[in-house]
Amino acid sequence: MSKGPSFVTIRSEVISLESKADSLLSKYSSFAQTTSSEATGQEKKLDVQIENVLQRTQDVVEKLRNICNDNNDISTTKLTQLSRHAEILQDHWKNFRNIRSSIQQERNRLNLLFSVKNDIEQQKFLDTNEDEYIQNEARRVDQSHNLVDRLIAQALETRDQFNSQSNLLHSANNRMLQTIQRIPGLNQLIAKINTRRRKNALILSSVITICFLILFFTW
Repeated sequence: MSKGPSFVTIRSEVISLESKADSLLSKYSSFAQTTSSEATGQEKKLDVQIENVLQRTQDVVEKLRNICNDNNDISTTKLTQLSRHAEILQDHWKNFRNIRSSIQQERNRLNLLFSVKNDIEQQKFLDTNEDEYIQNEARRVDQSHNLVDRLIAQALETRDQFNSQSNLLHSANNRMLQTIQRIPGLNQLIAKINTRRRKNALILSSVITICFLILFFTW
């Protein structure tokens, strides 16, 4: 009956995986210091590689544990080595999770700062637009006030002109009345003229009416 891989062979594989895990974790920790707002392709790839290596190491350590459990004559040295590899694997998992958490916390902080900065810039932009809007509205209100003032001034000027013309007409009427009162017989002359004008108008309207009647009956 053939035997499986020996303790020494499997242990050498564990040591190789541990060395690889140390190297990958060292590279991975650099992302905690130079975090970007989003995970880069290199960071994602390294994250997957570390998790795969640690999972393989865990499987290989489990093989060592099975060998020790199946061999009642296993030496204390090998049991100590198995315990040490299990501790190293546990430390690697812990470091991996801590580094991943640190990267995520730094990324959250960076995104929060970026978001706050954008909010501040947007608020400044809104404040600037609001100030411009207020200034434009103030200018429009001033223009409206100026227009109303001009219209009021024109209305007052027109009213003054009407009052002046009314005064002139009233004054002319008074002078005419005074003149009529001063000249004897002028009122009678004007009355006769008005009477004659009414008679002429009556005669003219009568002639026109008769002409229309003649035309209507003889057509």
